[in-house]
Amino acid sequence: MPDYRLFQKDHIIKAVNVVRQDQQDALTSRGFKRVWDVLHADNADAALLRYQQLRCEEDNAAHSFATDSVVSSLLSLISR
Repeated sequence: MPDYRLFQKDHIIKAVNVVRQDQQDALTSRGFKRVWDVLHADNADAALLRYQQLRCEEDNAAHSFATDSVVSSLLSLISR
């Protein structure tokens, strides 16, 4: 399975095979920033989909942590 790097500029995200340094250089010269170093996927579209899934998982984990912290604090206050 090939490795991809993901680049973003504004709301545009592009996946480039890590061996295609020329494409990576072209994107960075156009103002794209690397947002993910190595992502294993069958093709660029699959890499973009996997990146979206990972970002969603990160957001959900942060939300769950915040919710758990609030609930824990409330239970602590109630038990006092």
